[in-house]
Amino acid sequence: MINILALILTIPFSVEGVGSVSGTISSGASPISDARVTLFTKSLTVFLETRSDNNGEYFFDPQSKGQHLLGVAAVGYDYEQVMADVSATPLDVDFQLEAESHQGSWDIIGNTLPELFDSTDIAFLLEDGTVFYCHDTVDPIRFDPVTGEKTFPAGAAVEQGCMNGTLLASGELMMVGGQTPSDPGSFTNAIPWVKAYNPITDSWRWMEFLQHKPGRWYPGLTRLADGSVLVMGGGQAPDASRTDTAERFVLETETWEYTGSMVDPVEFPPSALLYTGDVLATWSQPQLYDVITGIWSVTGNFTQPNRGWPGHSDHSIVVLGDGDVLAVGIRGASLGYNVMVERYDPDTATWSAGSSPDLVRNQCEVVQLPDGRILVAGGETEEPNPPVDDILGIVRWCDLYSPDSDSWHRVDSMIWHREYHAVTLLIPDGRVITTGGTYIKFQVGPSSADIEAFSPPYLFRGVRPEITSISTTTPQRGETISLNIAPTTQLTSVVLMGSDTTTHWVSAGIPRRLVLPITQKGSTATATLPCDPNVIPLGRYMVFAMADDIPSIARIVEVVQGNAADLNGDGVVDTLDLLLLFAQWGTCDNPPPAGCPADINCDGMVNVQDLLALFANWG
Repeated sequence: MINILALILTIPFSVEGVGSVSGTISSGASPISDARVTLFTKSLTVFLETRSDNNGEYFFDPQSKGQHLLGVAAVGYDYEQVMADVSATPLDVDFQLEAESHQGSWDIIGNTLPELFDSTDIAFLLEDGTVFYCHDTVDPIRFDPVTGEKTFPAGAAVEQGCMNGTLLASGELMMVGGQTPSDPGSFTNAIPWVKAYNPITDSWRWMEFLQHKPGRWYPGLTRLADGSVLVMGGGQAPDASRTDTAERFVLETETWEYTGSMVDPVEFPPSALLYTGDVLATWSQPQLYDVITGIWSVTGNFTQPNRGWPGHSDHSIVVLGDGDVLAVGIRGASLGYNVMVERYDPDTATWSAGSSPDLVRNQCEVVQLPDGRILVAGGETEEPNPPVDDILGIVRWCDLYSPDSDSWHRVDSMIWHREYHAVTLLIPDGRVITTGGTYIKFQVGPSSADIEAFSPPYLFRGVRPEITSISTTTPQRGETISLNIAPTTQLTSVVLMGSDTTTHWVSAGIPRRLVLPITQKGSTATATLPCDPNVIPLGRYMVFAMADDIPSIARIVEVVQGNAADLNGDGVVDTLDLLLLFAQWGTCDNPPPAGCPADINCDGMVNVQDLLALFANWG
């Protein structure tokens, strides 16, 4: 609702001077402070930005007359925008904001024809922003979500389905395990195969097979801090029984080595590297893998523990910005389970129950967004008569979950009913795209090749920041990066989102959302990457410039190893680096992940330990 005391004033342009634009922003009787207020022309040749003060008041002193757009965005409220005719007479425009009600929108943006991804689907976000889809390695599709165009990469010589995969630091797509195509529905034909696809050369190669010769269909997979891979569990030949074995991929030799066995045999467990350096796997009972010792151990159990193990898990997990982990999705209505999220605290090794939306589901498509909220799309409900249309319990219902407030906001429903075989991921323009999973439980069709995209509410909140250039696309941990921003808007943070690889409802990418504080001068903003390897694993990330909850289109970068002792990045550790270290001596006292470039050993301070680390790399 907008209260405009004088919105359109028609004053002859011959009048000298330009009047101010001001007003008050409120919700009911309460003023809203720190709202983002923008005054701009459609072409953005004129762009002004300010913030409301503690009284909800804002003020502009524009330098040009004519038609402008006046917009107000405040976190938790709907965006409001009006046309303002700036003239010689001051213009007073008040805004009354309502609580956020925007539901975003789902739209069809293309298709995967002639392929229908309804069973063993996998999707990779590539470094150019395109998405690589496949289900058997023989018939892949590469899709550009911006143009809607698709191409047909080379296929592998032999089919491989029900695998897991990730994007290696080399840029290759690694497909791990799975099963051969003969009688795939029996799940008894597990294989130890590993293949890699190179998107630059459009070619496939065999990699060393897994050590576990009975194979692994639907193994778990976690990216480790150095970009290597931990593979765990999976169904094995000849009887589809689950294994408790695990193995690691050694990057230097491209070989596999057995490591410690899991507490329980399992298939396709949600898993992720924690800030502590341990790997959390949450199916069956949650357990931790010590990356240093290779030993698995039990950690705290869910508050709702009996979820149907050893079948497919009912949830996905997300690593939150504070290092906690969120499990989203619940099965067990017959046991009285009705809490859709549980939160794990690695410091106490305990889970706590969160809240639920109006419709509780399991095996949803779960995607963390740059504004910190989590899209929870579709899934299966156990309600006998759900309040929306369903197909065998599969619904199109979608919510946004806010971890900070433990609250839910219902958004637009998906166009198609999609079961857990769908693959869903965040793309650089801030949308979420999904395809597959429309042949419901292999019983109800018709199948659809449509790719649909969700535009979150933050894409309907006025002028977005734009990253016009970035200082490097291969930053090192602890490095400061520089972004040029247009129009010159005051950023509130820079957010790094790990690039994703999804197989059904489980991610094997880099499940990270890192919020970086910024320093900004004019149109240039700088941010320093964390230096802790467990906080920022090597690999590809999307860099979003944020104005509150409004993201730019991201730039994709690759965080590389580098030499932490090479402080000035000139390729050699010498006196110049020593001088830089002494310049920051004793000044960087913020703990990781904030860090600073001279904190070579990433312990939160610059001291003699960093000096020793620098001399160890001298020359």
